[in-house]
Amino acid sequence: MKRPLALVGFCYLLTLAVAVFIGSGWAMPLACGCLAGFVLTLFLPKLRATGVFPLALLTMSLAFGSFAAYSQSTVLPAQALAEKDAVITGTVCELPYRQYGHTYYIIRVDECSLPDTPRQIKLRLSCQNALNVQPYSRIRTKMHLFLPSGGDGYSSRTYYASKGILLFAYRYEYEPVQVLPPTEHSFYRYALNLRKALLKSMREMLPPEQASLVNGVVFGEQTGLSQEVSSDFRTIGISHILSVSGLHMSTMAELILLLLLFLKVPKRLAALFAAGGVFAFMAVTCFVPSVTRSGIMCILYLFGILLSRQPDSLNSLGAAVLLIGGMNPYAAADVGLLLSFFATLGLILYAGRISSFLNQWYARRVCLKRFDSLLRGINGTLATTFAAMFFTLPIGIVFFGSVSLIAPLSNLLELVPSTLLMNFAAIAAVLNALLPQSFLAMPFALVAGLLAKYMQVSSHLLAQIPNASISTYYGFVSLWLSGTLLLAAAAMLLSKKNLLWKTTALLSAILLMTGIFSHQLSMRGVTRVAVLDTGTAEAVVITKDGHAAVLGCGGYSSGAVSRYLAGQGIRTLDYLQPLTQERKEAVNCSELMARFHPVRLVTQETDCLDGFLQAELPCAQSWNSFRVHAETTLWNAVFVESLAVGDHTALRICTDSVSILVLPEETDPAGLPAEWRASDFLVLEDRLPNDSLLDPLYSILSVDAKDLGKTLGNMRKQNPIPTAGKGNIVLALKDGTLQIRREQGAS
Repeated sequence: MKRPLALVGFCYLLTLAVAVFIGSGWAMPLACGCLAGFVLTLFLPKLRATGVFPLALLTMSLAFGSFAAYSQSTVLPAQALAEKDAVITGTVCELPYRQYGHTYYIIRVDECSLPDTPRQIKLRLSCQNALNVQPYSRIRTKMHLFLPSGGDGYSSRTYYASKGILLFAYRYEYEPVQVLPPTEHSFYRYALNLRKALLKSMREMLPPEQASLVNGVVFGEQTGLSQEVSSDFRTIGISHILSVSGLHMSTMAELILLLLLFLKVPKRLAALFAAGGVFAFMAVTCFVPSVTRSGIMCILYLFGILLSRQPDSLNSLGAAVLLIGGMNPYAAADVGLLLSFFATLGLILYAGRISSFLNQWYARRVCLKRFDSLLRGINGTLATTFAAMFFTLPIGIVFFGSVSLIAPLSNLLELVPSTLLMNFAAIAAVLNALLPQSFLAMPFALVAGLLAKYMQVSSHLLAQIPNASISTYYGFVSLWLSGTLLLAAAAMLLSKKNLLWKTTALLSAILLMTGIFSHQLSMRGVTRVAVLDTGTAEAVVITKDGHAAVLGCGGYSSGAVSRYLAGQGIRTLDYLQPLTQERKEAVNCSELMARFHPVRLVTQETDCLDGFLQAELPCAQSWNSFRVHAETTLWNAVFVESLAVGDHTALRICTDSVSILVLPEETDPAGLPAEWRASDFLVLEDRLPNDSLLDPLYSILSVDAKDLGKTLGNMRKQNPIPTAGKGNIVLALKDGTLQIRREQGAS
């Protein structure tokens, strides 16, 4: 067997991905089934001879078994503590971060007042007021424990489990908190302090926007990025630049090697020091799975130089993912790791072939020979982009709900600047941290800042191109992908000399353009009312002919609304209205204002407008408030009425002879007009008081999966349709025709 580590590693990771998808309940039966298959292959000479099938089945059995064992011993006991109060003593094991008006801390639980608490589990603690702590400080306080949203499968809960975080918690602010100074002197504590110093260095030398982007590109620190920058990068297909992976590791390894060789350090010794530098960079970027995968591969490559051996790339990739999966069976729940794995696999298998093909094509054009060096560089970038895109396309469709059509162009324009930015920013950050008063770092920081500004402006301009990204909610995307795969398979079977690949590419492009044009034609004049799957609270988006209105900004963050609008090709909102005066909704609304610059903002009149909304008011062209009642007409087709009910706003949407009533939590229908109570559809979060006054055709529940059973049990007579992590509920109306569908989206 030529590459045993590749076979074992690939099987192990993909089996863990299947285990995450189907849940822990099926893991042990499948482990037993694979083990039985392994035993069976031992009695079949043809299968036993190659060793591939026995080894693959044994690996799959071990992967399913480890996933089931970890779930039973650690994950499920931790989840049993949810919705309980506990006095916890724990160690702050990551840098805190500020988001959505709260400060978050990752705590390793050392002691817990609840019995049967698994040892050394991690939780994410939310605090309104920041604590005076350092990395590895110990804290003791009373907390309320709860679970992240979602359940089995790829959800927020399994994503955090991939990082070892099994519970969320918030602190009772009125309870005392005891903070003890750090006592552990681990290597990782010093790495976190170094990360903190490097991030601070960039913030000291650059304006906030450029510093946030530089820290995101170099260190993977995305909490400081604006929604606009994150959305633009996602739209044009360069989000991988913000996730530390192979590009970052190879850049840092090459930078360290070049500096050491420039200083006349022997090559083998330079490779050893570079391996140490790569490991330190892995620690500074918090050992996330994609970082660990790329770091292990880089270290194996550098050890190959040290030992005068050429490591096999596929075996190195297999060894890396095997080590990661062995350390944490939930690692495959990190979509970043899957993207990193498949992108790297695509680069290993096809990047060189694509680059050679393009170089040969250019070599036959005499007029282009004078640009040979430039074209070879462009070819390398294009080959890397196409190989990575092709292998990660299914992941993007399933998990992100969109496909970027201009990714080849955007990567061509952004990859080289991002690589230069990493080099200059790394040198600037280190120099400023070591010699803060010397000004030696400023020239490097200046170049990094200019490159960050270029990336920010160019990505925003590219994101404005029509159909830069298309939503995979649309059925034609699946048709296009299936057709392209069939054409590629036919080309491989019918042509041994790759003569049909040009025709295949042309037919694929024609199929895609036909799908886009026909979809736009079919959607002309259609009013879409989408109740988004935000996890909790209402967020309703109305779209028609490229225009959009957002009614309600509920949910854990504004990300669900932003992703949906981007998938619909919306760049500017015509209308934005929050439904409550809660801080979380105000934060979400302000982020949407900064990202989509609404033409009109409407809020309920209040004595004190939330500070987050006040800060973003200049982003809106106009702002109107109402005390009791308000009316507006959108696009001469949608009529929206607003009625103040305490601190909440009830809405009635009328379009194409269909009425939709939107009621925030705890709104009493008894205070609504009779016409409102007779609406065709009801959108709500939970059961309402006096809900017997309502008799809708269907009730659309914006509810979290964990609350679904309790809510549905009280609403069977109102024909409930829940979101519950299963996708958005969309009403499509045109010329008296109504369609109700569920659209799967990225969580």
